[in-house]
Amino acid sequence: MSQNSSNIDLRVRRTRKLLRDALVELIQEKEFKAITIRDIAERAMINRATFYRHFYDKNDLLINGMDDVLEDIKKQLQPSLIEAGVINMNAPTANLSLMLNHVLAHAKFYRVMLTHAETPSFTNHLHDILRQIIHDRLHTLEQQNTLKLQVPRNLIVDFYSSAYIGAISWWVKQNCEDTVDDVVSHLLILTRFGVYPALSLTINT
Repeated sequence: MSQNSSNIDLRVRRTRKLLRDALVELIQEKEFKAITIRDIAERAMINRATFYRHFYDKNDLLINGMDDVLEDIKKQLQPSLIEAGVINMNAPTANLSLMLNHVLAHAKFYRVMLTHAETPSFTNHLHDILRQIIHDRLHTLEQQNTLKLQVPRNLIVDFYSSAYIGAISWWVKQNCEDTVDDVVSHLLILTRFGVYPALSLTINT
């Protein structure tokens, strides 16, 4: 790629980010349906013609903004296998940390997307990504004969993915006050040992 092409690509990404950030700010101030292209362009400090060179309308901007953020997460996650037949035992914890660092870097975006009723598709998309990651992990472990499921696979997948969504929503609502390492630790306690040990309670059997 030429230097000129790199510069153009960088300008495009900067412009798209300015527009995405402007939309996120506006969603916090008014209903999505009340936001106009003029509002977005003025907040991003660009003209409307520039907006239309990048997006068809505000829905297109919203969807592309979601896709860009979620695609970025998928690129960073570690695979279940280091190489053929070798399980990456560090992947779950490493991926959890990567995901939370990504949330921290885009905290305002996640806060708006996960907590506003007008943006449920983002939660659904993130849920789908988490489901796929967990499903692939379970499948890998089963293929390596290191796993014997005692409850339905889909229940495990939905349980974990919903728990992670809930944890991320909780974290961004409190402005990410806990560190990434703290949240990873909290989630590992809950997912490895369960709620009762987290409450310092024992189960009488």
